[in-house]
Order: sequence, then structure tokens, then C-alpha cells
Amino acid sequence: MPACVFILFTNRSGAQVALAKPQNILRPVSPNTTIVNLSGSIGDISPVHSWSVSPLTGVTIQHPDPADPAATATFTSAATGVYTFTLTRGASSATTTVTVGNLVAASNGGQDISLFNVVNGSMASGNGPAYMFDPFPDATTTAALGVTMNGFYYYMPNVFNNGSVTLYAASLDGLTVVPVATTDLNGNSNNNLGFVRLAIDATGKGWLLAGDGVTVYLASFVANGLNSTTIDLVDDNVTVIGSSASVFQNGDLCFSGSGTLFALANNGSGVTQIFTGTPNGTNTILTKKWDLVDGNGNNFNGNVNGVAFDILGSMYISAGGTSGGLYYINQNTVNTGTGTVQFSLVWSGAGLTDLASNYFPAQTSLPVRLVNFTGHYRNKQAILNWETENEQGFSHFEIERSNNGSSYSAVAIKYAAGNASSKQSYQFTDDLSALTGTAFTYRLKMVDADGKFKYSPVIMIRRESNSINGIAISPNPVVNGSATVRFTAAVTGNITLSVIDLSGKTVLQQQHKVFEGNNSIALNRTKGLAKGVYVLQVISEGKVQAVKVVIANL
Repeated sequence: MPACVFILFTNRSGAQVALAKPQNILRPVSPNTTIVNLSGSIGDISPVHSWSVSPLTGVTIQHPDPADPAATATFTSAATGVYTFTLTRGASSATTTVTVGNLVAASNGGQDISLFNVVNGSMASGNGPAYMFDPFPDATTTAALGVTMNGFYYYMPNVFNNGSVTLYAASLDGLTVVPVATTDLNGNSNNNLGFVRLAIDATGKGWLLAGDGVTVYLASFVANGLNSTTIDLVDDNVTVIGSSASVFQNGDLCFSGSGTLFALANNGSGVTQIFTGTPNGTNTILTKKWDLVDGNGNNFNGNVNGVAFDILGSMYISAGGTSGGLYYINQNTVNTGTGTVQFSLVWSGAGLTDLASNYFPAQTSLPVRLVNFTGHYRNKQAILNWETENEQGFSHFEIERSNNGSSYSAVAIKYAAGNASSKQSYQFTDDLSALTGTAFTYRLKMVDADGKFKYSPVIMIRRESNSINGIAISPNPVVNGSATVRFTAAVTGNITLSVIDLSGKTVLQQQHKVFEGNNSIALNRTKGLAKGVYVLQVISEGKVQAVKVVIANL
């Protein structure tokens, strides 16, 4: 609960008025609320105190005793912008304000924790970071920041000597700050970590991503309020596909509601990229999805240091140096052909060192918020289910199907249930009895009333399961030019084994028939491969599973 710092006002009758100092708070995430105490006293002959607030949306005031000037304001997830509270007693009155925002930043060179309020790439209120609290009592600066759904902050000082990190936790008001964990992220290595960032996921688990220019590390911890926790090293050599670990000199990470990790990284020399992946123990893989460019196709040249989602699923980044400020990433500009996405400036200013929020969108920016999209096969039919919310200005869904995973055709239309902020559920049944093939992919074309549209993620429906489980490679590392791949197949069928290097190039491929049950396949011709880390992909009926393999031929 944010603290009350009292300052003196003078009312119209000349008496002194004590009210809470203007405050800045992070918008609470439903169903949580944030309690702000607005206690005060005001001098007048009338014994009755009354409170009012403007605007009324997203806030309620509890004032049970009219003779007591104390009141409590409760903010909900609908709160946003600047709220003005007025305390009145007779002819006397005074006001105070509370600003509610949706992004939290380490500002002032990392010496402050501050607030932004932004929507769809524009400042919704305020003209820059609004101070919230000081993360450290001295001049120590903050380099990594995360916030939980229930309002606890986690951050690290900008000191990473030989890979050693200390994690701090703070209450929402910033009055209580305690160190909760310490670890050495890179173990026996004496390399200094030039890149260390953290984020909290939707489950409340904390994640650290770090790099020394050669290796990317992934660690995790359980966010437990102000209590001590343990940082566990998850992967001491995260696989990077489509780029290299050397790009991770600056950046940050955040999570979607589905658990997808979005990593922002740049090398300070004009290469700025966004990667995606899912934490998967020692087999964690980050794949480069986009290069950041401006409207003219020029690369982002600043030193990025923060990334976060807002409630609409829009993505924002913060940057330091000569390009310092807050930027918006417009998902509608994603170009799958060039692998780029555009950014635009929201606020220009120096001093930002990180960015965070406690929003975990199911999807990024879409014309309607898609909460989930699932499907299953039963009685020769594909049964699709999905849920949405915030359907303002939305028209209809076009359900599209493909039997080859690339070309789609519309098979049905579902019109919107109505302009509603509550969840809406939909179902569609597709009769597959007259079609050949064993696997079909579906997507939703989500069309706004103005004709703008966006596609959902793709889901696959199989007539029969042909999954591969329990993939293991022995030996790993491979030291004599050959290894054995072992796994369990649900049914008899064909698979493809592909070995892929870190640039994304396929360097070895084998095709085999496998049988229901346990299978062992020799992975040959690896002796000619250069030493290093590779990814082994096992592809069965369009489904891809991947594990990490190390080539260390003698």
C-alpha cells in the first residue's frame, strides 16, 4: 500500500490543511486492487468531512466516519491517468492527485523507479516518467527491473563483477527494500556480464537473462514477496538461432500470457533484434524473429535496455544514450519477408535504464484480444474453440484452413457476438470426412468494422497422433563422429532428423521410418561438422521437437 507523505495546504479561510502528497502508482491488474491512504485533517467549524474524486471511472472511496478526515481509495484495473481527490469540511477544501500508469521504468540514470502512462504508442497522460520511489538509499543505480501481478518489485544494482548478481525486492510503496538472493550466474568463468536483465512471468516466476558476449545464460527464481528466494541456473549456454550471443550486449526480456519469452538485444553498433522462445531447461532456444527498423527501413542504433507489454498487448522499449527515450513497436508493421518490425518514438529523454509491467497478454496487438484458440479431432470433425474480450469495433472472424501449412482458404465466417468488454466464447465444427490427409492447420482472420484485420496464431489438428516423446542423444557431446538418437513413437510412420547450426542453416538431414514404441537411430556423418553447439530437430507429421547437441569430435 503506497505510503502517505503529508504536506501543508492553505484553505480559503486561511486554515492549514494536511493532505497526502501527490502519488504515482502502477495500475493494478484484476482482480487485485491498490489501496491508497489519503488521510488528512482540515480546520473548520463544521464537524463533517467529505471526499470526492474526478474522474469516477476505476476508483472508489471509502469514508465510513464523516467526523474523521481519513479516507481510502481503491483503484481497479480500469484506472488510468490523473485522479484529483478533494477533501471538504464546511467552506474549506483542499485537493491532492494520484497518477495511475501502466509501465514502470528505472529512470534518472537508474536511481529512481518511475511511471509512464501510454496507450497505442502515445502518452495517455503526463509528459515523462513520474517519480515513484528510490530503489536504493545511496547512489546505486538499477539495471534490471520486474514487477509481479500482486505489486512487488524486483531489481538488481548495476554491478555484475565476474558474473555475481544480487537480487532485491521492494514493496509497492518502495518503503521496504531487502536483498532476497545472490548468485554467480557464470560459475567458474571470470568474464564480466555486460548484459543482465530480469522479468516476471504470468505465474509469478522470475527469470534472469544474462550474457558476456560469448554465452547467454538463463536463470530463474520464485518471486516470494519480501522473503528470501534462490536463483537457479536453468541453462548455462542458451542456443541462439538466426543471430549470435554477441548481440546480447544490451536489452531486456518480457513474457506473454502463454509463457513465450520475448528477448530484446542489441550490440550497440546498429544491430537490434527481438527473439522468442520458451524456457526449456538446458535445451532453451531463442530464435531471432525481427530486426528493429524505423519507417524508412533504417536499423535502430540506440542502446536498448528495457522491453514490456501494455494491457493491449502493445510492446514498448526503452533506450539510453543519444537515442534515449521510450519507443513503441508497432506489431502491424511486421514484415515476414524481410524479418523486420518498425519502431516509433513515444517520449524523448535521457536516463532510462530499464522497463517493466505486470501485463501478460495472450496475444500481442490484434484487432480483438484473443484469450485462447484451441482445437481437437473427434468423429471425423475438427472442433475449434476460442475466447475473446474487448470486442469494441469488431466485425467478424473468418475461419481459414490449410492442408499443407502454407496456402489457406476460408471455410466459414463467425460474426462478433457484440461490442463487449466481457469474454465471448465461439465454436466451429469442420467436417473432414470427405478430405484426404492426416494434418490440417487453422487460423482466424480477425476483421475490424473498418476492414482492418490481423491473423491469429496457427493451430494444427491431426486425424491421428504421431507424436515423438523422450528424445535423448548418446553420447552428448558427440566425440567420435556418430551418436544414437533414442525416442518413443506413438505410431508407425516417417520422421526427419535435421541438424541445424546457430545461423539457422541445416547442415545434416536424415529420413527414417520409425515404429510404434522405442526407437534407436544412428546419427551419422557428424565427423565433418565443426565443433560447437547445434540443434537436432525431429520432425514427424509436421510437428517439430528440438534438443541441443554438442559436437566435440576428437
